[in-house]
Amino acid sequence: FVDQYILGTLYFATIGDRWDLNDKWLTSDNYCTWNSRDSQGFDLGVSCNTDDEVTMLDIWANNVEGMLPRELGDLRKLSYLDFGDNSLHGTIVSEIGNLRKLSYLDFRDNSLHGT
Repeated sequence: FVDQYILGTLYFATIGDRWDLNDKWLTSDNYCTWNSRDSQGFDLGVSCNTDDEVTMLDIWANNVEGMLPRELGDLRKLSYLDFGDNSLHGTIVSEIGNLRKLSYLDFRDNSLHGT
């Protein structure tokens, strides 16, 4: 339930209603199925492990804007995070440093700053 709350926070903080692919987000479906296929055939959205813990967030080139919420740092099993080629701005929240399982991170082509 915590991961679902964090994903909802992300959706609202980044104006999810304007994302190019958002049709499954915030539905009654299991949040681990909140993903869509883009025009090039790539799946974007959420992937989880067998315990329904979020392991991947791939929201690359999806018209995502706004600021990253601090709650992202509480996705303890997250290993893959891709927000490349969007319109995020502001500071990269320090809570990202709490993601000990993170092995892939892409924030390129946004207006983010910080370390």
